[in-house]
Amino acid sequence: MLMLTFITISICLFLIFVTGWTLTTYFVKKDSQKLIRKELKSLFDICKMLFISLKTLVEILASSSISSESGEVNAVKQNISDEDEQILNLVQPVQEIESGLLEVVHEKDVDTALSSFSPEVVDVINEEEEKVA
Repeated sequence: MLMLTFITISICLFLIFVTGWTLTTYFVKKDSQKLIRKELKSLFDICKMLFISLKTLVEILASSSISSESGEVNAVKQNISDEDEQILNLVQPVQEIESGLLEVVHEKDVDTALSSFSPEVVDVINEEEEKVA
């Protein structure tokens, strides 16, 4: 019991510390506001997906423990596929970019692993490689 209380208090203090640090950095360093907003949105999306998954898990467990009829299990599977489709509808489609607008020029051979990233990410990776070298 004492260990559980210690862990709970540690987690709460950590969350308070990170929240304070985030707020301080957000208001003091104006250049990091965009990155902080992006990461907070990502955390929010992850939490939302966690709660949707937990809700689905509870529905599955409740339906399978209450009844063993296959008809109800199929209804749950249909409900899950409907929720998956609804989640996929939340993802915005990628807009096509005209091929003439972006022209990436590399001094070195083009890395096939980097080709799947956006040009901004490739630039950041190249800058980090230059710093290391």
